Amino acid sequence: MWTQSYQQLVNRNLGLVSESEQEKLRNSCVAVCGLGGLGGIIAEILARTGVENFRLLDHGTFEPTNMNRQIFSFTDTEGRYKTDVTKDYLQRINPAICTENFLQVTPDNTAELLNGVDAVALSVDDIEAIVTLSRAARERNISLVEGWALAYGNVRVFTPDTPSLEEVYNLPTIGQDITSFSKEEQKELLLHSLLSMKNIDGLEDYYPDEATARLQKKGEGTTLAPMVWLTSVLMADEIFKILTGWGKLALAPDFAVYDSIEHRIPGKSK
Repeated sequence: MWTQSYQQLVNRNLGLVSESEQEKLRNSCVAVCGLGGLGGIIAEILARTGVENFRLLDHGTFEPTNMNRQIFSFTDTEGRYKTDVTKDYLQRINPAICTENFLQVTPDNTAELLNGVDAVALSVDDIEAIVTLSRAARERNISLVEGWALAYGNVRVFTPDTPSLEEVYNLPTIGQDITSFSKEEQKELLLHSLLSMKNIDGLEDYYPDEATARLQKKGEGTTLAPMVWLTSVLMADEIFKILTGWGKLALAPDFAVYDSIEHRIPGKSK
């Protein structure tokens, strides 16, 4: 059933992955929502694993400050839409890959975005998009994999059997139209979500006061490629497990966390 090129692509998978599991991967569809530091890497890993169907979501274009961590950010991709660049690169890995590209997500287009999707990689930094996607995935019984560009590798999975994302973050948006919150209120909610990570043991120690001030005043996070890419790998691995039925998922409400600098698995701060 496989073309020669697909057989060659997945040849080294076989033995760990059965042919039936590989076929599941080939036929699966993953929505990668946010194609920056996390999403681009997740998309590439899944494409190289043999996934052939993607929904790609990002409104942005590549800019020079993306160069330190975003896998498809080059001098010759600057100014291009991340969705278009990602599609091009994935099809260089496997020309049979099919993508549908979206520049935004709204309650009106979630049906189109998530139709036929088997898993969602949530790697956006806009609270309206986060809430919209998490609600839509939950309504459709689609597992949603979350991670943040932090100094620790981190990942967690939301399913219909876990608390919802809004419940976990204790957001005041529950049961309300997210667009009823002003843009300033939405920025505060995103900041609230990020600062909730302070309860992870030792994480604050990596961020001096100026990094927190930068986040609060400019909305810019401090990111470093090795740490961002580690989280991307953890997220891609959870998606792989969802698609194949392998192993045990890192289920919400807790994050699965790894401090690669001190080589330890942190707990929650008291």
